Amino acid sequence: MDDVAKHKRQVRAALAERGLGAWMNDTKWRELLGVIDTLPFPPPYQRKDVLRAEPEPSTFDADVWYIGDWVEGIHPLYSIEWLRIRPRYLEPVGQLLPPTVADCEAALEQALQSLGVPYEKADGSIWIYGYR
Repeated sequence: MDDVAKHKRQVRAALAERGLGAWMNDTKWRELLGVIDTLPFPPPYQRKDVLRAEPEPSTFDADVWYIGDWVEGIHPLYSIEWLRIRPRYLEPVGQLLPPTVADCEAALEQALQSLGVPYEKADGSIWIYGYR
């Protein structure tokens, strides 16, 4: 049995043990990834994997200076318990000036609504649940 099949089996077992049901599927996740490319920037996110106790990054309570890795860092899609997206980041202006806040919340919400992706807003973030 290959590693991917083994990992999927572990995810399914953890979901059954915790009584979690699917809110998203691979098609919805791929549609979301396609929409991210249309935003002014790829928003930073915190990812909670079904098989991990802690999300990555562990702290995500304030605006950050980096954008999100929606190409490699988001996979595997089937094991995303939830994503916490901060639809803004601190964009550097120069060495002497404070960073400005780049925001794509309205565009992200419009995209999520057009795709029919269920989400919640809380704590300055947009939450998307893979399982709940």
